[in-house]
Amino acid sequence: MFTSAVGSALAKRLVENPPEERPPAIFVFLPIVNLVIFLPVFLILLYSLEQVYPTLAAVEDPLPAYEALPLNDDGTPKSDNTPVLTAEPGRPITASLRATNRLLRSLNGWLSNFRGLGYATLIAILTIITTLFLSLLPFVPGPVADLIALIAFSPLSTTWTHLVITRPTSKSFFQRIPPLKKVYLATWLPTLLVWVAVNATIFFPFLLARTIGLDLIDPENPDQGLSQLPRGSDAGKATAVLGLSLALQVLFYIPAHTALRRVQASLLPPDEDTLVPFDRSFAGLVEPEVVSGKGFATFGAALKTVTRASWARIYMLRVKVFAVAIAGYAAIVAAVVVEFLIVLMIRGQ
Repeated sequence: MFTSAVGSALAKRLVENPPEERPPAIFVFLPIVNLVIFLPVFLILLYSLEQVYPTLAAVEDPLPAYEALPLNDDGTPKSDNTPVLTAEPGRPITASLRATNRLLRSLNGWLSNFRGLGYATLIAILTIITTLFLSLLPFVPGPVADLIALIAFSPLSTTWTHLVITRPTSKSFFQRIPPLKKVYLATWLPTLLVWVAVNATIFFPFLLARTIGLDLIDPENPDQGLSQLPRGSDAGKATAVLGLSLALQVLFYIPAHTALRRVQASLLPPDEDTLVPFDRSFAGLVEPEVVSGKGFATFGAALKTVTRASWARIYMLRVKVFAVAIAGYAAIVAAVVVEFLIVLMIRGQ
C-alpha cells in the first residue's frame, strides 16, 4: 500500500513537472577534453617558449675558435712555416628551437620543457601576494610595491634560473638557494632595470596613445569595451603605439632580461655544470671569490660579454617564439571554431 501510494505520487509529480532535458554528453565532456588538450599547449607557449628557452639563450656563450696544433705523422710539431688550421666553433644550441627541445628532452623526456614550472608558479604567487599587500599601504605606489616584491624574491628567481640551466641534481630547490647577501648584491640592479624596462614598455606607449588621441574605449560606457573599430588615422595611430612598444622591448627589455639571467647564472656553484656552454669568467671580467673577486658578474660585464652574433641569436629566438605562438593560438582558435560548428550541428538535429 505504502509503496504503491508513493509510486503514484511520484508518477503524478513527474507528469505535472517533467524533468528538464539533459544536454548531450558532448557538452559535458568537451570542456574536459579541451582542458586536457590545450593546457599543455598553453604551458609550452607561455612557459617553455617564453621563459625557459630565452633563459638558456641568454646564458649560452659561443664556443671560442682555437688554433689546432699542426703535427707530423710521428706526432712531432711541424715547422713554423706550415699553415695552421683554425677550428671553427659549433653552432650554438639555442640558435634552433628544435635543438633546444632535443637538449631538454634528453634530460627527462618531453616533461623537461616544463622544468621549474612549479617553482615559477610559486614565485609568481608570492610576488603577486606581496605586491597586493604592499599596495594596501598608503605610502607605497603599486609599481614600487611590485619592485620591492621582485627584489625580495630574487633569491628564489636566481635559484629557478640555476634549475633551468643545469642538469638534474639530488639537491632540493631550497638547498640550492645561493647566499642571500651575495644574491641581493648581484641582482638588485639588474632586477631594477628589468622593472624599469617592463614599465617603460607599458607607460610610454600608453602616453603616446593618449597624446595622439588614440582612444577606442567609450568613456561614457567603459564596460562595453571597444566603442568602434580602428579605421583610417586610428589604424595608423595604433601602428605607431605598437611600434613604440616593440622598439622599447627590443632596445631595453630584452637586453635587461638577458643581463639579469647572466648575472644570476654567475652565482651558480662551481660544482654544477650548465646545459649550454657558459663562460663563468665572463671573458676574464669576473674573478673567483677566492681570488679577491666578488664571485659574480656585474650588469655591465653581463652585457659586455654578449657578442654581436649572440645578440642576433637571442633576438632571432624571440622572433621564432613569436611566430610559433601566433601559429599555436591560431590553431587553438580554429579548433574551437570547428567544435562550435559541430555543437551547432548536433543541436540542430
